[in-house]
Amino acid sequence: MSTTCTLLLTTLVFLLPLPPLAVAARASLPRGAAIAVEDYATDFLVSPDGTFACGFYNVSPTVFSVSVWFARAAARTVVWTAAPARPVHSTGARLSLDRRSGALVLTDFDGTVVWNSTYVAGDAARARLLDTGNLVLEGGGNGAGETVWQSFDSPTDTLLPGQRFTAARHLVSRGGRGRLLAAGYYSLGFSDYAMLSLFYDNHNFSSIYWPNPYNNYVANKRKIYNFTREAELDALGQFISSDDAGFVAADLAAGDGVRRRLTLDADGDLRLYSLDAATGTWTVTWMAFANPCTIHGVCGANAVCLYGPSPACVCAPGHERADAGDWTKGCLPAFRRDCSGKTKLVALPHTDFWGYDLNDGEILPFRECARRCHVTCSCVAFQHKQNMECYLKSVLFNGRTFPGLPGTVYMKVPADFAMPDELLHVHQWRTHGGGLVIDEDIPTCDSVADAELLLNVSTHDGGRDVGKAVWPYMYGFLSALLIVEAVVIAFGCWLFSSRGLFRPSRVWAIEEGYKLITNNFQRYTYSEIKRATNNFTDVIGSGGSGVVYKGILEDDRVVAVKVLRNVLQSEQEFQSELSVIGRIYHMNLVRMWGCCSEGKHRILVSEHIENGSLAKMLFDDREETPSDATVVLGWNQRFQIALGVAKGLAYLHTECLEWIIHCDMKPENILLDKDLEPKITDFGLAKLLNRDGSDANLSRIRGTRGYMAPEWVSSLPITEKVDVYSYGVVLLELVKGVRISEWVIYGVKLADMDTRMVVKAIREKMETSDQERCVKDLMDHRLNGEFNHAQAKAMLKIAVSCLEEDRGKRPNMSSVLQTLMSVEEEAR
Repeated sequence: MSTTCTLLLTTLVFLLPLPPLAVAARASLPRGAAIAVEDYATDFLVSPDGTFACGFYNVSPTVFSVSVWFARAAARTVVWTAAPARPVHSTGARLSLDRRSGALVLTDFDGTVVWNSTYVAGDAARARLLDTGNLVLEGGGNGAGETVWQSFDSPTDTLLPGQRFTAARHLVSRGGRGRLLAAGYYSLGFSDYAMLSLFYDNHNFSSIYWPNPYNNYVANKRKIYNFTREAELDALGQFISSDDAGFVAADLAAGDGVRRRLTLDADGDLRLYSLDAATGTWTVTWMAFANPCTIHGVCGANAVCLYGPSPACVCAPGHERADAGDWTKGCLPAFRRDCSGKTKLVALPHTDFWGYDLNDGEILPFRECARRCHVTCSCVAFQHKQNMECYLKSVLFNGRTFPGLPGTVYMKVPADFAMPDELLHVHQWRTHGGGLVIDEDIPTCDSVADAELLLNVSTHDGGRDVGKAVWPYMYGFLSALLIVEAVVIAFGCWLFSSRGLFRPSRVWAIEEGYKLITNNFQRYTYSEIKRATNNFTDVIGSGGSGVVYKGILEDDRVVAVKVLRNVLQSEQEFQSELSVIGRIYHMNLVRMWGCCSEGKHRILVSEHIENGSLAKMLFDDREETPSDATVVLGWNQRFQIALGVAKGLAYLHTECLEWIIHCDMKPENILLDKDLEPKITDFGLAKLLNRDGSDANLSRIRGTRGYMAPEWVSSLPITEKVDVYSYGVVLLELVKGVRISEWVIYGVKLADMDTRMVVKAIREKMETSDQERCVKDLMDHRLNGEFNHAQAKAMLKIAVSCLEEDRGKRPNMSSVLQTLMSVEEEAR
């Protein structure tokens, strides 16, 4: 087991392959020069000895950041990132040394400044990457070679040898799975007492968890109120701090020839890594926590971290996971807390929930401690230790349990609440010599099946069990401890994959790599949303999933606020939308700014798109005579809308790290900005599609009548081809300017849409010799004959191919996009 863990902990993985150090790699970036994101694989800075590289780092095929990474590691290891929470697009982004200001400037595809080095003195001559991994700006003129700005002054999650750490600087962990470009909950810095400390802050709970918060500074061997507030890691692997915090690498004897880094990992553990030059892999040579369960926030609220000796999370009795994919969100009670009702206690031996005490640990007998918790409404549990210390708890947070941990936690639950008494029996126990022994060996990898881990607990009414042995209560916990170890051994080979036991892990050293882009939403309160929308007065849209209001945030941004309907259904939809939003970034997709999940309210906040939906602009007032107040989309605008929507869908289907199907593509879900650039919105029905094409949940999703592919009503699996079908309908409506359900075919108005008749009629017309006449007959009469014949003919042919009943005959969106782009080129 220890060998497996050691191997798993030896490498911090960023899985994207390292571009070769090509001839085009630069030694410096002179003033006025720039690096283009399109040339990321060949155009970047390298340090003189080739150890470090700096340039555009491909988070995903369409998402990039500007980073410094180890170039000699087997897998790239990022040590610094400019604006880590704000990636840029794969097209049009630039990193330049501005000719006028002398600052490094990172701009996105639209020219927006994402980050700059803040240096504006005006005499920077070049940017260089040093052998230490420090990206610097060097002055020119009389100050030639002088460093006027350096990345070492603004660390992200890693400290390199020789990089001074001061009171003004912090290391901030990455956000873990789903939030890898967002800031994590953990940080390293100097506290108010000038002690170098690790902090946890999830915006609801915050605490210091290193050094040991149970101890005072003397017990932790630290100095307080030191005025220097500096720390540094040297090349030998020694870390020293002004508050006497210090440690050394296990391979200190190897000397200064070893490349090292000190990283605050996403799981909250501070680790020192050494690079094996022969293999290019990393080895952990020191870590702050041997027992990851002592890291705060590992399992979230109302959850317990089991350590036996590998960590895993389990909900406290009577609680259920808040998010099946994220333990940091903790668990929610399956019962209602009511201060007026009768309660009973559930014992959790050898367990602690650190912090959030309602008292200072008075010395009280068990009965009095229990009575105080019973009569105190805010008390959800209490801990009673053998020395009669009593701690009343207002929140169950930072939970952990392992043999020898002093004290028992007693949870307060309704008297009529039925506690689970099931336990997964993998081991048989018997008493021997006053202790417990295991009758059978721990099963091997081949003999353990997938199973749900349940926690066995005992219930009682308060004081009846005082003085009884704790062994009856320990059976479940001790069994669970060894069960966890068996499960970890059995599934160690995939523990850190997306399906791992601890997902997303804040307990392990290994990061899975940049699988997802930022999910860094602003969390708004319901009162903030009400103020922004003027108490929900300006309705700009509505649909089956909710109503959309116009709002203005405190920073004067105009936003669209979507209030989801029906709490029971909207919770699932809310989580679905958040899951999808966290994975997308494209100019033809609506950007999400934040969300509100407070009580029964489920609200999404997105950018406001000025011109509303394509449906409104294409269909509203169609039969009226156009006037100054009525805008008729011109042909070029329609073609550009078709092209933009194709780009957005192609991105969703093929360029995201996981395939995404929209499932409800229609003109109402295509918004037009001030330049009539299309942006796809409303991902309420979207689901992620596995790359093997299997996702049983998709069979329950439905789109909108008239845009639904035939497989929706069959038993066929749902694939991205349902979006291709819907896109074909949208193309026909762009050409004709009429909803397809209102077309007149063979003299019959299709009140109930029959796409087969439409497709058959178009095919027949296109097969005639007079194709130009055919295309003209199918055009929107409001265009008055002003359209590009080649583009219109191509759109009609694409639409017909997209509307094939046999999905295997439909093109994919990438080929559709290529066809449209080639037609656009020919028209220029």
